[in-house]
Amino acid sequence: MKQILHKLRVLLLIVWGMCIPSLPGYAMTDSEFATWTGVRVGWQLNPRVKFRGTFQTRTQNGLKEMERGRLNVGLNYRVLPLMQLKGYYEIQYRDRGTAGWKVGHRYQAGFIVSGAKRNIKLGWRELLQHTFIGGANEVQLRSRLRVAYEPENWIAYPYFFVETFQPLGDEAFFSLPRVRYRSGGGRCPLSRKTALDVYYCRQYDVKRCQNILGLNLEIKL
Repeated sequence: MKQILHKLRVLLLIVWGMCIPSLPGYAMTDSEFATWTGVRVGWQLNPRVKFRGTFQTRTQNGLKEMERGRLNVGLNYRVLPLMQLKGYYEIQYRDRGTAGWKVGHRYQAGFIVSGAKRNIKLGWRELLQHTFIGGANEVQLRSRLRVAYEPENWIAYPYFFVETFQPLGDEAFFSLPRVRYRSGGGRCPLSRKTALDVYYCRQYDVKRCQNILGLNLEIKL
């Protein structure tokens, strides 16, 4: 376990070192406040397979407007003690600016490698994402590194992750048009099967940057 976690940390540092020189110029002066609220349901079908469903709404322009609603459903399949395969389908209803509101479809497939060292939990996720909306389609690779501190006697469990969005299939490779930094200081169990996750997310984007306050209710069936 110790060797696997060490190799994971080294690999992620190498990947980030490759990406830093090509970071684009983000819209630093166009920051706005937004909220993301959602409900996530998890159902362990058997020791290897888990169903996951998420419904989320997002606001924009300082809470003045709705930006989207989305429903995401899929399965996690544990192939190894430290590795899971993931596959999801998502339907969205999004504000596309001058084009108006559009229905979008998104397909996601990938894996996550995770492990724990005492109270520290590390996770590395790669997710291939293909989105169809408004006659256009977009393919991206989403890479995420997550660290959490989960001692047994704490009421809330803090965590932090960094996530990058990398376009595929064109000349924009290693351009990283979007990067998210998310910190949750209040993932609090409400009961044996429910938990509340309160977090802050800073999203850097070439079009606009956002300060996001998020709230998720997590339910285990």
